[in-house]
Amino acid sequence: MVAEGEGRRDGATGRLSGRAPDNRLVHFSSVGAEGVRPGDVVTVEITRGAPHYLEADGAVRAVRRTRSGDAWEARRAAPAAPASGSGRAGVALGMPSVGVPAPLPEAPVCG
Repeated sequence: MVAEGEGRRDGATGRLSGRAPDNRLVHFSSVGAEGVRPGDVVTVEITRGAPHYLEADGAVRAVRRTRSGDAWEARRAAPAAPASGSGRAGVALGMPSVGVPAPLPEAPVCG
């Protein structure tokens, strides 16, 4: 499955990155990967294995478009709605009240 920004040097090396079914990191060539989106599943031939990642130098053999890739594309196409008055999107958590705290309820008498 193709990931978004998984590899540190993907831009410099012209590669894309993703995860194998066993969750190992896979760096693969962007040759033949036109239109591949994060979330899509690609088939590549592994040419080198390192202790922490795998590499595939050949072209992408197959691309399976997924709903996850569709969601990524929709998120990129639609701008986020800004929060009221702030100019940026966010979650309103509410403001705590300031002042003297409310008195505690009466505790039942024990004994």
